[in-house]
Amino acid sequence: MQYLAIDVGGTTTKYGLVSATGALSQQGEQPTMRASLADFMASLTGLIRLHKAHVAGIGLALPGVIDSQQGLVKASATLPFLEGLVLGTQLTTAADLTVPILIENDGNAAALAEHWRGNLAGTMNSAMVVLGTGVGASLFLNGQLYHGSHYVAGEPSFMVTNGLNPITREQTAAGLSAVATINAMADALGVHEEPIGQRVFQALTDNTSEAAVILRTFTRGVAAMIYNMQTVLDLEKVIIGGGISAQPWVIKEIRDGIEAYQQVTSLSARTIRLPVVEPAKYRNAANLIGAVAPLVVRD
Repeated sequence: MQYLAIDVGGTTTKYGLVSATGALSQQGEQPTMRASLADFMASLTGLIRLHKAHVAGIGLALPGVIDSQQGLVKASATLPFLEGLVLGTQLTTAADLTVPILIENDGNAAALAEHWRGNLAGTMNSAMVVLGTGVGASLFLNGQLYHGSHYVAGEPSFMVTNGLNPITREQTAAGLSAVATINAMADALGVHEEPIGQRVFQALTDNTSEAAVILRTFTRGVAAMIYNMQTVLDLEKVIIGGGISAQPWVIKEIRDGIEAYQQVTSLSARTIRLPVVEPAKYRNAANLIGAVAPLVVRD
């Protein structure tokens, strides 16, 4: 049994067939049509029509605030013409579908892949934290993906980290950026050749260098964010996604930071339990695999 998975990005739309065991095949990509709603729908409908006769369901991962129960796009900065559209119903009609279609936020789709077949498999209360231009998170509570009352659960970049006056952006976690951190480290190390991310960590040999301090400032910020989540949610496991998560030093620094916050007082050390912290299993394929995961599990 195969499922069609589609991952719509700002520039490229990726697709592939996913088996009931999570194996991905027949991958391809096409440009994302952003000029108008009509162009977007025509492109997506054409792709679905090519595969609909051979699949048991379709999963679509999109950027934005998605009501996955209704297939409704509540907000999308990348594809604003989709806002307010019940996309699942529209595609079912346009492509004359007789199989189910599921619409999900792309970040949540990646987390669903991890919860189905990846490093969150078997967990009841867990989270995936993705480090990129900003920080995103997806939560699983009692074994289920938690969307929140308004489908915006998992936005830790807006978390307040310093309650002092005056109230400014600097008091939130909005400044935590893996991309900005890598660029600052590259400047400190004099690394300017691609791939910059890999070369930065190859050059990072001194634990006390300026670049190491920049990295530690970032990882301590991430650790504080995860520790705050832990004090409220008591998670058993947190996995880290994003390209920077492939670096063992980053994972170790985050673990050490969480433990340091736990040890601040004897009461917190006795009360708060540390979650297991690991890198995510899936990378580029996560959105595709996760887009169809709920359909496979349901079947």
